[in-house]
Amino acid sequence: MSFLLPTLLAFGLPLIAAPLVIHLINLRRHRRIEWAAMDFLLESQKRNKKWIVLKQLLLLLLRTAAIAAVVFMLAGPVIKSTWAGLFGRGVTHHLLLIDDSYSMTDHWDETSAFEQAKRVVAAVLEQAQGRSENQLVTLLRFSEARRLAAGAGPEIDRRPLDAALLAELERTLGEMKASETNAGPIDGLQAATRLPEAVEGETRIAYLVTDFRRPQWEEQAQLQQLMTELRERVGDLQLVQTVYDERPNLAITRLEPESGIRAAGVETWMELTVANYGKTPVAAVTVAVEQDGNRLPAVEFDEIPAGEKATRRFRVTFPTAGPHELTAGLESDAVLTDNKRYFAAEIPPVFPVLVIDGSANGDDGYYLRTALSPGGKNVGGWNPQVEPPSYLRNHEALANYAVIVLLDVPRLDDAEVEVLESYVRSGGGLAIFVGPQSQQPFYNDQLFADGAGLLPAPLNVPSQLLRDPSEAGADVRVAEHPIFRVFAGQRNSFLSVANVDFYYALDPNWKIPESGDVSAIATLRNGAPLALEKKFGEGRVLLHLAKLAPTPTDQGIWTNWSLNPVFPIYANELVGYLSATRRRFDVRGVDEPIKLALPEAAYLPEVKVRAPGVGESNATPIVAAAKEGVYEITAPGQPRSGVWRFELTTREGKPQVRYVAVNVPTGEGELAILPQSELAERLPGVEYRYALASEFTKADDELEGYQLGDAFLYALAAILIFEQLLAVSASYHPAAARSAA
Repeated sequence: MSFLLPTLLAFGLPLIAAPLVIHLINLRRHRRIEWAAMDFLLESQKRNKKWIVLKQLLLLLLRTAAIAAVVFMLAGPVIKSTWAGLFGRGVTHHLLLIDDSYSMTDHWDETSAFEQAKRVVAAVLEQAQGRSENQLVTLLRFSEARRLAAGAGPEIDRRPLDAALLAELERTLGEMKASETNAGPIDGLQAATRLPEAVEGETRIAYLVTDFRRPQWEEQAQLQQLMTELRERVGDLQLVQTVYDERPNLAITRLEPESGIRAAGVETWMELTVANYGKTPVAAVTVAVEQDGNRLPAVEFDEIPAGEKATRRFRVTFPTAGPHELTAGLESDAVLTDNKRYFAAEIPPVFPVLVIDGSANGDDGYYLRTALSPGGKNVGGWNPQVEPPSYLRNHEALANYAVIVLLDVPRLDDAEVEVLESYVRSGGGLAIFVGPQSQQPFYNDQLFADGAGLLPAPLNVPSQLLRDPSEAGADVRVAEHPIFRVFAGQRNSFLSVANVDFYYALDPNWKIPESGDVSAIATLRNGAPLALEKKFGEGRVLLHLAKLAPTPTDQGIWTNWSLNPVFPIYANELVGYLSATRRRFDVRGVDEPIKLALPEAAYLPEVKVRAPGVGESNATPIVAAAKEGVYEITAPGQPRSGVWRFELTTREGKPQVRYVAVNVPTGEGELAILPQSELAERLPGVEYRYALASEFTKADDELEGYQLGDAFLYALAAILIFEQLLAVSASYHPAAARSAA
């Protein structure tokens, strides 16, 4: 016989001595008093002493047995299958919860954490095979949890353990690999608690086989609640740890453009981030980079401190318009899954930019257009289109532009303001340069709108920047911001030649809000803001408080900003930064479906999908169904990391290719282990057994068979009834006095 809750025996069995202790205490309370009539009673007691003592002993034993029955009933006794036939037939249900997140690919000495998990599953099945009672098996992988949330069940669910299932499981275990997800114990436990309750006569044994990584066990309250709920639903809970030592690991956590992708033939700065999840710093880290299958110069990291991340920038140029891909890869370490990161984008020939020029002579638009598209061999990748303010009435056309720039625009009507707000709120970028034509009441009432509009701050009046001959230094001071990177560096003298004579001062009662949505990114030497940035919905607005062109006005020349030698670089960085959110790229995670939307009017429904590493001959053909004029194409199979290719055909019969990069989630490669002592602290009150996979033996065969909890309950009832009858028999009950006639 074995017990589901053996700990209760250690606390409960000593209580069996309670009746004896109470009896001894009562003896000490008796006082000896001699009196004559007592002699007759003593003589009678001597004659019946044996029978009285026997009754008292039986009564003591029954009371002791009652306490023992309560303790054994609560401890959950299980009788071995050899004797199960005396009480009925038992069912043992093995619930195997297997962690298959990609941290389980941690490998050492010709094995890995996931191989250790599969060894534990094989050990459970080996011991369960051939037992006389019914054996059921449910195998639930953590990566299945989200699918189960949608109402599906595990692939192997309450299957009888027979020869067919053993053969299937042997084949499944041989082919099973860790997923590329970061599904953790919370996912697995939630899925397990959604399974149906155990049926009558079923002994359910749950095995949680995982690597116990510290980051996945941080949600202490939720994990404790789920573990408690699972423990209440099973007869036994076993926690099996599949790793024994922490190994250092590096991971690529980011591969993205610094300020959005650029057009074909234009140099793009990419950012590459590597995380060091180890406990010691690493030096001379080399990351190999490939563009469209061609090797680029490697990215070098001198040193990455322990537990920190490092980011390096590198340049790449996509020579032609169309789909392109990048791959960055680290050398082999403990976990290979997070050593690669992918990027894919559809590179256009140019990005259109809408320039609304409201200046008196159209000079502001001329300088900006020339800086963005100088012509000749200087390719900026922008196609600036200079239009008057009335062009904003073409509301539907605005969505085609990467960014919109307002240059000294006097005012706009309500409809134009509304369409601009919608454009920025949906992710567009807007630059506003004010000047002598800008009407302060309109900007404050319609564009600022008490802080709810597009304008970052309310305007006051044009002001002159006074100079003190004794004061040295540049007129403009810039913050560390992407659009001002060209001015960075101690030896950079470009700011010293940037002169500002007039600027639009701000309302003196206004202060930068604490929300963080507005920030000053450039100031004048008198401390007044020159450039402010505001987050508006998904987009950005940048306000420049000085006229762009150096043309004389009634006040004089405002600034020579557009004559600065690096103004073309600044203009490109400005437009690039503001348009980054609209120049999206096709990068997704393995935990989301790989979908592609195509207009029905432009493409044929026949599509071929190639998963990473699959040749052209093995591409999967799909016939897309149109809904409301759009084809919704979902790649078949389980998403996995790499670059997926969609081969399309236009209505004109021209082939096209779209790339979608899929990456693994970050953070799963942090291999810090939660020690057994801390695990116990995080699961107070939860009864479980803990073992390492290398030391795991199937001791739970003692728990298989028929549960005797109900039998002990019936026995307790019988004991209590017999105890009451014996107590009445052993006690003295004088006959009731008869009433006088």
